[in-house]
Amino acid sequence: MVTMKKRSAPSLAISILLAIVLLYGCAPQYTGAGPPGADAPSPVEASLPFAAGTPAPDRETAGTAEEPEAEQGGEAAHAGGDGSGNGNGAGSGDGIAPGDADNQKEPEQGQVAPPATATPSPAPQETGDTPGSVAATPAPAQTDGGPVVLTIRGDGVSGETTWTLGQLQALSDGYRECVFSTTNNWPTFGNMKAKGVSLPYLLGRAGLLSGAASFKLSATDGFYVTATYGDVFNKLFAYSSHSPAGSSGATSLEAIVAWEWGESAARPENLRPFFGQRGPLEVNTSMFVKDLYLIEVSTASAGAWAAPGSTVADGATVSAGAELELTHGSMDSVRIYYTMDGSEPDYGSPVYNRSASYFQPHLIVPLVLTESVTIKAFAAGFGKDPSPVATFSYTVE
Repeated sequence: MVTMKKRSAPSLAISILLAIVLLYGCAPQYTGAGPPGADAPSPVEASLPFAAGTPAPDRETAGTAEEPEAEQGGEAAHAGGDGSGNGNGAGSGDGIAPGDADNQKEPEQGQVAPPATATPSPAPQETGDTPGSVAATPAPAQTDGGPVVLTIRGDGVSGETTWTLGQLQALSDGYRECVFSTTNNWPTFGNMKAKGVSLPYLLGRAGLLSGAASFKLSATDGFYVTATYGDVFNKLFAYSSHSPAGSSGATSLEAIVAWEWGESAARPENLRPFFGQRGPLEVNTSMFVKDLYLIEVSTASAGAWAAPGSTVADGATVSAGAELELTHGSMDSVRIYYTMDGSEPDYGSPVYNRSASYFQPHLIVPLVLTESVTIKAFAAGFGKDPSPVATFSYTVE
């Protein structure tokens, strides 16, 4: 016969405590390298320009910003971004605001985007804070091997060329450090620091032909924007202030393909093009395509934007206080520059549609006619040539 002997209270307590220690001593230990149970980073993740264990810059989507703060992302400014549909904008940490998806297009049928890759860049160097400033010291050249990060092809170049990050950084004659003034569709204004290679210089090295007329810049996710020959090769500027003040405070700069960029400082990132402005209120963040991997050069012209229209017929006689609206079939893709004194408008003239209609429509207000007047206006935006100037004359009784 087996007899059970009762344990004393102290012995029972010691047994329970020992069991607890043994139970928890067998649990997996968290080393601090990542969340408990997390897998080790893949080779691609390990090569990304942001630290392991931190979220990658958000992909931006058009129309997500309801307030200026939401637009400005982590640092306030596409170039998105710009809401360009491939991560150019709000929440991306680069300060580019959304709402610049005017040029957003669906990926082409059958287009396959290669996986995004990134090669470590040299340590960032400080860039000046003044919009348009360009550093004189070239970036350290990297000529070692690496994955292809950019391809240039099309009937507007002599042949297809491919480029590694090291090869791009070795183009010391084309190296630029610039501070771009930025305007998006809200509009929100800011500055972006960028380090990279001059786009006109790069295209020349890629064998640009004299008949080249337009450029398609594609991201790895299928999003793309188009640029005209003038968008790339004509003078672009950075502005020290954002107001219709002509060319005062403007510094000339070139479009670049950057491998480092950011608002507070240029940081190593995947490739992104940056374009200046032709006027202090021109929207340019829509062109800042993140994860650029392909430039297609075409001899086909993109054409010109249509001229603006008016809700009051040209030549009409109206009463004092009559109102009219300037119109356009692509209102959110262009800006309408106008004058009311009969002079020719330019990029320093007042802008009729200062905000995209889906953001702040109250900023688009009718023009009030108080005396006989001649209004002249043209439409402009990246991707097509500026429209012809439209003229509207009115007699006020």
